[in-house]
Order: sequence, then structure tokens, then C-alpha cells
Amino acid sequence: MKNHIKSSFLLALLSFVFAKAQTHRFIYDVVYKKDSTANLTTKENYILDINKDEVLYYTRDFFIADSLINNNIPFPKNMKLNTSTIISHKIGGNNYDEYDLLENTILKLQTKDFQNWKLTGEKKKIKELSLQKAVTNWGGRNWIAWFTTEIPFQEGPYKFHGLPGLIIEVYDDKNNYRFELVKSEKFNAKEGNQFIEISKQQAVGVEWEKYKNTKIKFYESPVNFIQNSIGDSRNEEFFLNDGTKVNSINMREINDSLRKNIKKYNNPIELNRAITYPN
Repeated sequence: MKNHIKSSFLLALLSFVFAKAQTHRFIYDVVYKKDSTANLTTKENYILDINKDEVLYYTRDFFIADSLINNNIPFPKNMKLNTSTIISHKIGGNNYDEYDLLENTILKLQTKDFQNWKLTGEKKKIKELSLQKAVTNWGGRNWIAWFTTEIPFQEGPYKFHGLPGLIIEVYDDKNNYRFELVKSEKFNAKEGNQFIEISKQQAVGVEWEKYKNTKIKFYESPVNFIQNSIGDSRNEEFFLNDGTKVNSINMREINDSLRKNIKKYNNPIELNRAITYPN
């Protein structure tokens, strides 16, 4: 969290978590390298919704998608829906459901995840918020987290959890990923999301090997994979989730572009789960 964040926001943050609410929403800036071999970074907003029984983590585009569905408005081309992930787990639990969107196919992978945090004596203060440092090795990376006991949720972005308070910042020592809390909201009723609920309902449960093999199959021929998921491989014209029209004229070009991006942007948060794609 940057020092320029206004103290009024932090005061509101401290007060709102103690108010009775059905959904506590924390919004994080996520800056990351899609390609670990390049210096270019991508910045996105992700939402952490802490409900009474369930915690959800998802890209802000899913929040926008829900509004578009409710108003019958087409998705814009720049929305990141085609290869995004929804993470959910029960409050206080280590069992996670990971929903991976591969265009029309949604895979549900169940994992057990927790971090063995080591608390340090190092502390810092961001305006009125007192933070303490913790470190861990998890998912093939070394992580540094700053949390506060003043916000009594043992949660954080993605699958990071288990510290004695909300994780405000977390980043790896190679600067591939950085998560920073930038905003918070509360809602008296549980915030639903039709897009996420539809995605959950359409998901196919898979074990790790099936998950990995499906991702490789998608990489080998994304266009054929999508055509088959639509249910009509003879249909030579269809749309990707971002609105791109695929037809007989551009099919080869789009297929090659999708394959190139899948292989190039293969730098997952959990590095030990990076898939080795064939040449």
C-alpha cells in the first residue's frame, strides 16, 4: 500500500470491519509479470469478498460482467473473461475450489492450500494502520506479507490466509507478483454475482492430472477445443468470450496467436504448478 493513500480511507477501513455486514469486500491492485522472462508488468484489480461462510476471490471484470448480464449488454473486447480464475473456500478452511475458465469450458479443481508463515519482529505503520511482516515459501516462491491484527480476518488475496489478521500486502522476492489493498466496502446483504454462479454451475470437476491434460489439449489447438466445447465442430464461425469473431479466414491466425500467448504467458502464482507445454 502506497503512502499516498489518504488517512480517511484507513480510518474508514478500521471502522467498517467492526460493523455488522453480510459481505466485506476488499479490493486489491495486483501487479504481475505474465512473462517471467520480460520486465513488462500487468496491473489488474481483484476482489476479495468475505461472506458469512464463504470467501471469494475473482477479477473485477467478473463484477462488471455481472452488471452486463443483468442489463443484457454484450461484453467488451478488453474484458479478461476467457482465461480467468475464480477461487473460493469456506471460512477457516484450507480446502479451495478453483474455477478455471477456458472459453466455453470451465474446470473445477479442488486443492488443499495453506502457508507455513514465519512471523518476524519487523513492523511498519501506514498512516493509522499498524502492519507486521511474515514470510513463507509456498507454491515454488518466497513470499513476504504485511498483515494487520486491527482487521480481524485471517484472509488475504488469492489463496493467502492463516495470519492473525487481514493481509494488506503480499509479494514474492523476485517481483513477479505484488498484491496491495487499495479499497474496502461493506454490504448489509450478501453480494451475489450471477456470472460467478453460472460459472460454478457449468464447471466440470477434475483431478490434477485431468486438469493438466485438458490445459495441454487446449493449447495444442485452441480453436478446435472451443469448437468442440460449443458442440458443433462444423460451425466455421463463432465468437470468443472477448467478442472476437472466428471464421474460416482468420481461424489459423487466431489459433496460432492463442497458442503463442498460452506458452509465453506461463508464469502462474503457484510456480510449482506451471504446465510444460509441448513445442
